[in-house]
Amino acid sequence: PRLVRNVQMMPGSTGAFVSATFKQAHMRTLPAMLMGLSEMGYKRNVHFVIGKRPPKKLGFLRPLVEPNNFDDVVSWYNGSIQVIISQDVKMSSNSMTLDYVIGDEAKGLNFDKLKDETFPANGGTKRYFGNCPWHHGYVFVSDMPVTKSGKWLLNYREKMDPELIETIQGLMVEWHRLQTLPNSEYKARTIRETEKHIAQLRSIAVYYSECSTFENV
Repeated sequence: PRLVRNVQMMPGSTGAFVSATFKQAHMRTLPAMLMGLSEMGYKRNVHFVIGKRPPKKLGFLRPLVEPNNFDDVVSWYNGSIQVIISQDVKMSSNSMTLDYVIGDEAKGLNFDKLKDETFPANGGTKRYFGNCPWHHGYVFVSDMPVTKSGKWLLNYREKMDPELIETIQGLMVEWHRLQTLPNSEYKARTIRETEKHIAQLRSIAVYYSECSTFENV
């Protein structure tokens, strides 16, 4: 859902899937992603293509920053793309201009490489997506780290401001309440103001969550 959200909210953007190796990305991350997208109604070679330049017959829009090579690229109908970055390739993020980053199996990622290579690349221009709260965002998911090298993920617990998260949640409750009101100028104006406030807070928020394994069920 977060991937689809970024695709739809930032048409033409360039995101990244960062993995420890290309094998992990193609054997584990992409198959799980494809299964999830299929359940949401998105079909390969209809809504997106992988590993090739989209055929002209599909009528896909072009990305704002078009790659020279599509071997490790997921391309979407509205021009959005995701580039697969492998940490076992030296400087694989070098010279990229990314709008967001997604990391699966995050406990296996090298944080020094993220910090030195990928994070600096996540500085896409705000010219197109400056008002989108997920621009320059990160999503890292993992099972619980058990080695010292994966403990960096747990440090984000300290970066989260619980009061900020509660404020965003409260504003979302108010947003849903506003939807139930009769249509009026007041309703439309208040919804716009609330959405703008939520976006501003989301753009600076860090959310950390540890979920029970039963949530997968």
